[in-house]
Amino acid sequence: MVSLNFHIKRHILLICIAFSLLLFMFKTIIFFTAKPKVKVNYVAEYNRITRPADYDHNENAAPYYEKAFGAFVLMPNDLKKPYKYWPSDFNSVEQSILEDWLLSNGESFECFRIAAKKPYFWLERWAKENNWVNSILMPDLYQLRLLTEAIMWNAKLNVYNGRIEPAFKNVDVLDCSGSLKCRPALFIMEQYLGIGIKNSASLTAIEILEKVQVDSQALKSFQEKLQRRFDSDRYVPGFEAEKFLLYNAVLRIFIANGRGTGRLAWSVGWYLDTSVGAWENIIRRFRNCLFGPTRRETEHQIEQISVISNWVMGQTPWEIENRRKNPFEKIQAIHESNFLLKLLGLNIKSIFERYHKTRTQTEALIAIVAILRFKNDTNRFPETLEELANTGYLKSVPMDPFSNGSLVYKVSGDNFTLYSVGSDFSDDGGESEDVVHFISIPFWGVGRSIEKPDIVYWPVRKIRKPTDEELRQMRERMMKPFVTGPQRSDPNN
Repeated sequence: MVSLNFHIKRHILLICIAFSLLLFMFKTIIFFTAKPKVKVNYVAEYNRITRPADYDHNENAAPYYEKAFGAFVLMPNDLKKPYKYWPSDFNSVEQSILEDWLLSNGESFECFRIAAKKPYFWLERWAKENNWVNSILMPDLYQLRLLTEAIMWNAKLNVYNGRIEPAFKNVDVLDCSGSLKCRPALFIMEQYLGIGIKNSASLTAIEILEKVQVDSQALKSFQEKLQRRFDSDRYVPGFEAEKFLLYNAVLRIFIANGRGTGRLAWSVGWYLDTSVGAWENIIRRFRNCLFGPTRRETEHQIEQISVISNWVMGQTPWEIENRRKNPFEKIQAIHESNFLLKLLGLNIKSIFERYHKTRTQTEALIAIVAILRFKNDTNRFPETLEELANTGYLKSVPMDPFSNGSLVYKVSGDNFTLYSVGSDFSDDGGESEDVVHFISIPFWGVGRSIEKPDIVYWPVRKIRKPTDEELRQMRERMMKPFVTGPQRSDPNN
């Protein structure tokens, strides 16, 4: 009897072991082969939220931009030289080439002007890879940058040849074109381009005003147009499209088990960190698949970031700086706690500061026009910005988002200084310093500037070539992300 019971128990134990092994093998197979389920087409969702509610094909700028892009003639190589910012920087032969190039773009510029005056610019986007949101193609962004540069040159050449009114029209067209990309439903990179175009427009206008004397009537007309557009501008950056990108990634890399507790799917490998070795990547992969954040936790964190980001955009940099808890640090902490958000998290601080700097530069431009009008009419500079407002030359005193007061205005002899205290939140006196402009840095091909802490709008600072040591330091800073690993989520970059 004892022997029989022993055999029964042994058989039961063997069955349990066999069952456990089968279960383990089954779960192992599932672990290595389970794939996420993609049930939402976020590319279609993006197209839905960006399409204007009152969409009318005849009011869409897109067809005219496409014509402008198609007719555009690229800048001749003879003009692609560093540290050339004004027609007078070229020799007589190069000036002739510049004028011929701009004339050859007459059709492109005309289509661009028509497009810029339309109420919206909507393109139905499509993804290169199986409705991946982050593979959406946006060739129009590069083409807009090229055309923006060409129209800036057109404005400068008009001024150089004494044609002030067409130059101001070029500036107006650029500002309108930038506004079409300043829509909160668009991707951050699209909004960033729109802000950048508006920044280029106001900076070009300030450079024009520094180069030539403009009569009071032309200044008044230009100022009124600027003021109307500024007053009607309700744009604040938004992040709904970025949420689609993050949710799309969640759908594609997290296992859907119906309870929201699914973790990273082993079969997904695009997220690997190329800055570390293969074994470390495998360890990280196992850790995230077994113990990493769940799908529900990640979605909750995305919503947290969205709520904080949208709240931040309603504040000024000075208000954020003087809070006891920095919201950018909170966003960064959320990024650091989740491998996905660390790689794809929203860079809020960059667009936040760029938005406020560009909006303030527009206000500064309006103030500069008013100051020059006052000087033309009274043969003196106003003593204060309040005097401009009290005498009707300025609608209101422009405020500085980096301080708890107005822009700083000082009169000195036969000139004046107008500046913001900048992102160090400290008044450094507004002393004008040459801007160091970096061009064609290897692997980047973009310009970067090192500026004084104060943002000086007037007088216009001169641009100089960087020294070898400054170039070396800039290369080190720009190559740092490639050394330390993915940095996209760092809001301090």
